[in-house]
Amino acid sequence: MTTTYTLNDKDSTRFNELMNETYRKVYNMAYRLSGSRPDAEDLTQEAYYRAYRSFGDYEGDRPFENWIFRIVTRLYLDLLRNRRRRVNTVSYDNSLPAEVGGDTIHFEVADDKPSPEQQLIENAYSEPLQQALESLTPDQRELIELADVQQVPYNEIAEMLGAPVGTIRSRLHRTHKALRTKLEQARAQQALRGNKS
Repeated sequence: MTTTYTLNDKDSTRFNELMNETYRKVYNMAYRLSGSRPDAEDLTQEAYYRAYRSFGDYEGDRPFENWIFRIVTRLYLDLLRNRRRRVNTVSYDNSLPAEVGGDTIHFEVADDKPSPEQQLIENAYSEPLQQALESLTPDQRELIELADVQQVPYNEIAEMLGAPVGTIRSRLHRTHKALRTKLEQARAQQALRGNKS
């Protein structure tokens, strides 16, 4: 159970130092997981808020970065769960494609297109790689982010995700295999499109 901890001046200074050292990495991880700048900002802010409130639970012999990554990961998974329960947003400003008393009323689903920031990030990867990454589950993308992008050691990933190291290795192996298969399929599709042009 996490308890709220009132920081003394020394702890508050130490927390601020740790936050300044890790902020960019935490934001980058949140952005890669969520794919959205506003979500990444919210996840980062909430992670540091929670870390500050429970700083008394932090064990200084373990890397602060791993602890804060674990908080961000849990917040991201909570965000995904909450969004799955949501209903699509609808605009009532347009008419509905049905006749109601002689009038036509339309409903329009909110724009889900990627923001300019998302498009920039997506274009940084090759099209086949981007397609392959998007086809992975959020849990698989998280493993790729931690192990391959952030270069977090397996034992630290295991601690962050609350699973044995062997399980992490096995999941990562299956994820790499799935990514390779999906990448080969995406490249084959791209080659077919290129040959038809």
